[in-house]
Amino acid sequence: MFTNRVILQAHLKMHISNILFFALNVFHIILASTSNIVTQTDTFLKFRILFFNDFNTTRFLLALGIVISQIILSYIVLFRKFRKTELVLITENGLTGENNDKILHDLRINSKQIYQWVHSLASEQGIKSIKRIYLTDTSIPNALTLDVLPLPFIRRSWIVLDANVLEILEKREIKAVISHELGHVKRFDGIVNLFRFGVNFLVLLAYAFFIISIVYHIIAVQPIVALDIALKIVYLLVVLFIIYILTIINNLLINLSRRQSELIADHYAARTTGRNHIINALVLIGQRMDTISAFGTEFKWLGSLEGKENLTREFIQGLKTLPTKEISKKISREKAVSIYVSQRLKNIRDDLFVPLSDEQINTLTEVSSKKLLKVREDSVENGFALHRQLKTDIHKLTINWLLIDKDKDLYLNDEEIDSLIKIIKSNPEKELFEEEIQKKRTIIGYDHPSIKQRILFLYESLKK
Repeated sequence: MFTNRVILQAHLKMHISNILFFALNVFHIILASTSNIVTQTDTFLKFRILFFNDFNTTRFLLALGIVISQIILSYIVLFRKFRKTELVLITENGLTGENNDKILHDLRINSKQIYQWVHSLASEQGIKSIKRIYLTDTSIPNALTLDVLPLPFIRRSWIVLDANVLEILEKREIKAVISHELGHVKRFDGIVNLFRFGVNFLVLLAYAFFIISIVYHIIAVQPIVALDIALKIVYLLVVLFIIYILTIINNLLINLSRRQSELIADHYAARTTGRNHIINALVLIGQRMDTISAFGTEFKWLGSLEGKENLTREFIQGLKTLPTKEISKKISREKAVSIYVSQRLKNIRDDLFVPLSDEQINTLTEVSSKKLLKVREDSVENGFALHRQLKTDIHKLTINWLLIDKDKDLYLNDEEIDSLIKIIKSNPEKELFEEEIQKKRTIIGYDHPSIKQRILFLYESLKK
């Protein structure tokens, strides 16, 4: 039974968006599968499209077969990924896998304890499908669930936690994150997402076959007249534009539904482990993500100094060096300089066999970092660091939750949460974190609600 209007609205939005998505895509499938093109010599286009004509069974079955193959291929890729060293399995006996040493070095909590928490919480909530628990090691706090066998009675679900979640959160918040993921499992959100993916892909394939038929009729007409071809291409572009608009509507419905499912999972976690715990987990994860974003901004600036655009390798390597519990953007930016220089020198040494010792690299890094920090300071003062100035402007649109944490224990209690809610409500144009500002600028919306939205939802949905 729903407790109040806020949670009821979330359920209604999710169900209505799912129903509209299903209805729209059924219409698409019927339209694409019953549309045929016939040749006509007495018309300008030399062909005519017949909508809702005979059902093209071959086209439909071919598209369906490709969708099923795609899902099977996705699972194969998924299983191969989970066999790599970046992932380790948590069992009742601890960690298994080849990446144990690195994860164990930073892991504050015994992995056996994580295993017990997951299965204990799942048992309390009547969830029997959890079969595996994995840890990743990306230094980015994240958690997700996977339904690897989405069938009744033999359902198999996996929970994946990044080690960084365990490093920056305390026991109470970790349990809240686990409960959030269990909420997704209990509500079959993973299976719903898989179904939506299949339906959406089927629609795109059905239209693809239809577009190929149009292209064939455009180029097959003889003799070729440039003006005729140009006008037919314009016609094709109109068809593609209409399909594109329908695709945007599909994505809007999917994202709306997923945002509501995230809110409902938050509510589920709050009711099972405590409202404050899930709120604080969200806040700390958001703070860590902003810290990583600040780290990445500095890497982009440093890369621009040497004309290097692709910094994926250095960023991933550098992120491993950034302290796993670091949540200060200022310290993250300062550390980024020395980490970047050190990592670049190590890569040059390894790639080009340059005879540099670790001691030499440390010395060069120290000298170079001092100069780069001075360059950075000058560029900011003179307004040359435009990307960083943009970050500064965005910073003005955020609420600093650390100022609300009066006792500086990185945990907001009831009184502090009440203060945060008042500030949020009195500053509706502001977000809690810089990353959330960026999300608001996307055209088709985002698939996760902002941290601010999630906290407001929890606060309002659990009012007595």
